[in-house]
Amino acid sequence: MAYYFKVSILFRTFASSETKNDGSTLIKVLLLALFLAVGKGVAWAQVVAADDIQQLQKEMYRLYDKNDEEAFMDVTNRLKEAAQKAGDERTFYRAWSNQALYFAKRQQRNRGQLTAKDMQQYALTHNDKYGIYSGTHVIATIQGMMGDYDEATENFTKAVSYLHEHFPNESAAVSLIELARISLTRRAPEQVCRYAEQALKEPNVSAMHRLNAWSMICLSKVDTAYYHVKNAEEYQKEFDYIYGEREKAKQAYGHDDSNGPIIDVWRKINDHQYEEALALCEKVRSPLFRINMQHLIYKRMGNYKKAYWVNLNYWKMRDSINAVRNNHLLMEMTAAMDLGRVELEAKELKLHNQQLRLDMAADELEHKRLEEEALMLTLKNRETELANATIRLENDSLESHNKSLQLSEYQSKMQAQEEKEHSHHILIAAAGAIALLLIAFLSFYLYRRQLAARRLQQAYHQLEDAYDQLEETTTAKERIESELRIARNIQMSMVPQTFPERSDLDLYGLMTPAKEVGGDLYDFLIIDNQLYFCVGDVSGKGVPASLFMAQAIRLFRALAKQRRKPKDIATRLNDELSENNDNGMFVTMFIGEADLTTGHLYFCNAGHNPPLIDGEFIDVESNAPIGLWPEADFVGEEADNIKGKLLFVYTDGLNEAEDHTQTQYGDERLQQLLRQMKGRTARQVVDTFSQMVATHRNGAEPNDDLTMLAIRCL
Repeated sequence: MAYYFKVSILFRTFASSETKNDGSTLIKVLLLALFLAVGKGVAWAQVVAADDIQQLQKEMYRLYDKNDEEAFMDVTNRLKEAAQKAGDERTFYRAWSNQALYFAKRQQRNRGQLTAKDMQQYALTHNDKYGIYSGTHVIATIQGMMGDYDEATENFTKAVSYLHEHFPNESAAVSLIELARISLTRRAPEQVCRYAEQALKEPNVSAMHRLNAWSMICLSKVDTAYYHVKNAEEYQKEFDYIYGEREKAKQAYGHDDSNGPIIDVWRKINDHQYEEALALCEKVRSPLFRINMQHLIYKRMGNYKKAYWVNLNYWKMRDSINAVRNNHLLMEMTAAMDLGRVELEAKELKLHNQQLRLDMAADELEHKRLEEEALMLTLKNRETELANATIRLENDSLESHNKSLQLSEYQSKMQAQEEKEHSHHILIAAAGAIALLLIAFLSFYLYRRQLAARRLQQAYHQLEDAYDQLEETTTAKERIESELRIARNIQMSMVPQTFPERSDLDLYGLMTPAKEVGGDLYDFLIIDNQLYFCVGDVSGKGVPASLFMAQAIRLFRALAKQRRKPKDIATRLNDELSENNDNGMFVTMFIGEADLTTGHLYFCNAGHNPPLIDGEFIDVESNAPIGLWPEADFVGEEADNIKGKLLFVYTDGLNEAEDHTQTQYGDERLQQLLRQMKGRTARQVVDTFSQMVATHRNGAEPNDDLTMLAIRCL
């Protein structure tokens, strides 16, 4: 409208001017028409671009909650392109942020993080301050989804500070509300209130964010145990005031947020209106949260039987969800491991083919050398034959001459002189012919010899190049083997090689890698009559597994020195090893703590083979392996007294050892032999199993690393 207003003023100016010169007036009118047409075209293009962006935004938000990744990515990419052409920086980065959050909410959090980091790097490269803020906020949001609350809090704080510094008139309420949400998860109600109240004080805060902030404050006040210093009446007044302010914010916004049903249920619980609270529970979207709220209401009502059955359904549903998620993750990991195994076999086959080609080249060079030697012998034989032929030819000529002389004696004296001259001419002609034949033969012989010499020289150069390549390959192979031997020595030095000599403990362990380096591990540590020990098996083999094994041993020793319980050690190990674990590696471990005085045993089995006590397998909790995903719950167990009993922990390189027919050693033979060795020492047990596995393989290559640890508390 402003554009058309300016054009109308310009037109009236031209119309009111004096028109003494008709040509000048015509030019002005034409210029006015041209200016109007161009301006109208630009305005029309801007309107069309704005309409396209608005339509693409609606389509983006419609597809955000759908599971059509291809359509969502197509719409957001087109929206990014349109916003970039129109110079709409906010819409450009908003579309990019939604792509990262789309992946993160669909269990593709690594992909979401990479998308957010790409956006942040792009913004840093182009010095787009709003893009830098958006990238920091989205990365913090994904970290919060992954349970990395420390990193998420740090990045949300950075986002708030950056927005205040570069955009002081804009609201940072969205980041502050996320900080309040993290504090609520950590059960820090004072921080929740502080962040939410700060969000309410932000400039130009939207009605939606105002409602979200009051919701956070309400949720921080719902637990009356937090207000143990106040009486119920004061708490009720405070909660009613906050609830009333939230209702005002909800009316201003026009509809409720996702926390509304939960807050309404809590209000009914605080008012002791339990039946109405149960009815409102049906509006809670999360099944797990809904059942948990019902369990609390039945407890407040005193209906403990109903509370028990509701709580039982809660744990069944939670276990079912966890089992589905675990199976999905295990299927993805199995597929990745199979792909890695196929790639490794392809590389080994390629190396084997290269070695075969080198062997064939060496054989071919040897064959050429033998052919050259045979050719030289043939040439020497032909030279000898030529010399013999020359001698025979001379002998034949002498015999012919003698016969001519004998015949000339029977002729007359008159013919003697003529016959003598005739014989002399014949001799000269024969000698000339022989000389010509000899020269021709020698010329042919020299030509063939030079040709053979050139071929021999070419073959010599080829052989020399092949030997140089073979020498380089051999040197590289020896260097790799030397580095692997050094890695094996370093790895073997990380596991204990000496064992305690104590009257109250008999302990011995052994680790035998299948390749130069492996992924098995064992370790132990004695602190004030407390024996901390572990046995583990890293997924895969070779150098990556050995590096993962070294990190696991280092973390175990550090946590054991802090005198943590086995389940806490497993939890901390999982948090550390699952962080930035892009390769998807994991380790199964059995972690134990034995009291050498009482014989009491605490242990946690993280996806490992169940150990045996006096030849009997012990029942273990089915915990997940360590390193699969963060925030996994590990359950610890205990045994009352293992004094005098043999505890045997091992990896699957023992029971799954295979012979040439791929027949495994098996759990039955393992258990039967261990029952027969109850009275033997820990070292005798480990050495016996090592010999039995070697006998079972009968010369077959080991198919897995072998690790054993035998413990007897005396």
